[in-house]
Amino acid sequence: MREKILKLLDEAGKLNRVYRDRIEESRNRYEAAMNFKEHDRPPVDIWVHGMSGWYLQGRYGLNMAEYFRNPEVQAYYQLRERIDSFKEFDYDSTGIWTGLSITGGVVAQASVIGAKIVFPENDWPWIDTRYYPFDTPEKIDDFQVPEIAKSGIMPQIIERYEKLKRLVGDLTYVTVDAGDSIPVCILQMAVYARGYENLVRDMYTDPSLVHKLMRKICLLGEAIHNFYRDLLECELSQLWNPNELYYDNFLGHFSPSLIRKYVLPYYHEWAQKYGFRHWTVSSQCVLDPFIEIIAETPADRIPYLTGFSNLKLFKETFLPKKVWIKVAYEANLMLTQTPAEVERECKRIMEIMAPGGGFVMGTACLDWKTPKENIHAFINASKKYGKIFSSHL
Repeated sequence: MREKILKLLDEAGKLNRVYRDRIEESRNRYEAAMNFKEHDRPPVDIWVHGMSGWYLQGRYGLNMAEYFRNPEVQAYYQLRERIDSFKEFDYDSTGIWTGLSITGGVVAQASVIGAKIVFPENDWPWIDTRYYPFDTPEKIDDFQVPEIAKSGIMPQIIERYEKLKRLVGDLTYVTVDAGDSIPVCILQMAVYARGYENLVRDMYTDPSLVHKLMRKICLLGEAIHNFYRDLLECELSQLWNPNELYYDNFLGHFSPSLIRKYVLPYYHEWAQKYGFRHWTVSSQCVLDPFIEIIAETPADRIPYLTGFSNLKLFKETFLPKKVWIKVAYEANLMLTQTPAEVERECKRIMEIMAPGGGFVMGTACLDWKTPKENIHAFINASKKYGKIFSSHL
């Protein structure tokens, strides 16, 4: 397997050299978008890697349970899908990344508190939110932060990481995909610990219990952060860019008033402790109800805004603030629409978002059965209308 991975690393390096003009132009587009500078069009991105399964399941026919368990398979096919997507789709790529990461993600973090992780025979593991370990207030009181390296599925993650590092650590950078956020997604983890219904009820009937839970989740998050710092042998500043925002995928199940009362105080605290100069609340749901909260935070970006959102309102609100936005074309539309419908939707989005800059056109995590012609239609239409409407400054 080492020889196969080495060949892919060589191929990726060659492609990065041969297509350096494409890569440099893409980098310039991203830089222009994020700094509100003029360019020919907004950058265009697609999500066909990793969890999408577009290549892993759809093209390569992999068993995802085996993929999750086997670090050698992960390494080989991470490189393979990056190379194949670069050659197959003319999106704005900033180069084929040759680093390798062990898949851990949010399921690994949730397993530490005893959340129920389901391992299907041929799919990604997932968290069963019908089961929650803190099902009584007493369990919140009794919870003590465990030794992270020995909890949940973390021992398996460590074993896979060390195996991959021995295999190819001298050839390329090896890390662990730690999930949505480090230190940890506070509200998301609270949901996994307490359950949606219990947590919402507690927010109205027992505020002190919720704050106790959130505080313990914060302590857990710090322990998880320190675990990854020690495992990866990185200083804190190397784990993230200090300009990065804090992300918590609360999925729209909590009202703005509840977010203000039970979440923002801990965001403020963590932002100060870990040096986040720019941060905000974010989620993969429609963010319209939370626009005032986002506008009040020191955001420099909205990294995921579904195309179902009120795009005009977001553009009008955040363009003057120089907050750039990445719009995600919805996965269910890409799966079910015709190429002509995809083009019309791209035109609609570009007409609103392209003028004035500060915009990246992307997709949600695409279903692995998404028609290839729809992905090409998305890229081509986004480029076409991006150029047309970028000139309307």
